[in-house]
Amino acid sequence: MSETNQIIEPDKSCESCSKKHGCISFLAHENAMMHADADNERANRTTIIVCVFALLFALTFVIAYTVRMNTFVALIKDMNAAIVELAGAKGFIAP
Repeated sequence: MSETNQIIEPDKSCESCSKKHGCISFLAHENAMMHADADNERANRTTIIVCVFALLFALTFVIAYTVRMNTFVALIKDMNAAIVELAGAKGFIAP
């Protein structure tokens, strides 16, 4: 008996049933549930992988921004120190 016949044709136990369109066999139902479960697990795994990559992407930008800003702040401090030093050398009051 093919799988489509198992799904469409009613079982002998379903003859007294009130359903007019037939019953789905237990094995066909289990097969469908197994495939649905596999699809759900694959979707969950994909979602987790996408979230991890998004976090890594954001973390990369945050670290790069922090390093760049620390370098910029150090540059400003060095420039201010040089201005103060030059102002002191010329006899001006340092800002």
